[in-house]
Amino acid sequence: MVILIFCINLPIFTSILEIAEGVQPRHRFMSAYEQKIEPPDRRWQYLLFAAEPYETIAFKVPSREVEKHDSKFWTHWNKDTKQFFLQFAFKIEPLRMPPPPPKMWENHGIRLPPPPGAQLMGVPPPPPLLPVPPPPPSM
Repeated sequence: MVILIFCINLPIFTSILEIAEGVQPRHRFMSAYEQKIEPPDRRWQYLLFAAEPYETIAFKVPSREVEKHDSKFWTHWNKDTKQFFLQFAFKIEPLRMPPPPPKMWENHGIRLPPPPGAQLMGVPPPPPLLPVPPPPPSM
């Protein structure tokens, strides 16, 4: 399982460039097709953070499904230190296993042909099965 934790530190100013009281930073996931900075690539998505009056920032993350369960996805805004935390986990993708080879008893003992490409690897084909000639006549 892959879990990512982001900590965004917003600068603390005494001027007008400070996040307003009661306002919490926001986040969202954005498709690679929504952004206009890079050519779209379906392998990636973007995690955006916004907090007025600051500029929105983005992080490029793998385009995988995100686990939304409360234990794996949470945010926290510390208004005193001006830190915003976000944790999320990607859903576990099931392993794609190839099908198992056929079992001999399922083929009723019939010899299977060699797999395709065996001759390309320098393995000669098996000799043909010819009937045994009859013995020579006795003298």
